[in-house]
Amino acid sequence: MADQLAMEIRSVQVEERTLVGVVAPYDQTSYLVPDPAGERIIRGAFAKSIRQRADKIPLHDNHGTQRRMGISRSFEDGDDGLVGTFAVYEGDRGDALLDDLRHGYLGGMSVGFQPLVATRGADGAREIREAKLVEVSVVGHPAYEGAALLAVRAAVAIPDLFPPRPEVNLEPIPRLW
Repeated sequence: MADQLAMEIRSVQVEERTLVGVVAPYDQTSYLVPDPAGERIIRGAFAKSIRQRADKIPLHDNHGTQRRMGISRSFEDGDDGLVGTFAVYEGDRGDALLDDLRHGYLGGMSVGFQPLVATRGADGAREIREAKLVEVSVVGHPAYEGAALLAVRAAVAIPDLFPPRPEVNLEPIPRLW
């Protein structure tokens, strides 16, 4: 069974149907994983998968294998972690995904992988040193704090995609009776 680690989306290019995100932040410990000691991904853990399949990693919706939303186009080892670029499929499913992203309903990415080499760090956390990248999913809540939205490249400006939250009056509601 593949382990799953969540990351945030960094860029959505609505016009070009592309999204970019940190799919694996390096050297950050997440406790939102099955291992109670935490887990972190070490730089280069997915290097072999990327060399072999950089443009063949499926993009899913919440790890649902029946909900393939797109396909990877490229990966880059950045300072923040492994950054993936994905093409979103045309059609109803892809349109719905882009609409959810445009309205800020989805904020994360999660990577499904099969660990091949894992060790324990000095703090006891599981360190993923080599893994087979199986899929990347768009999710609502990422597990890694360091995963971040890069940008939204489209005909729509970023402030239009992420409008300010409305002010809410938190005063008690007066009784009507």
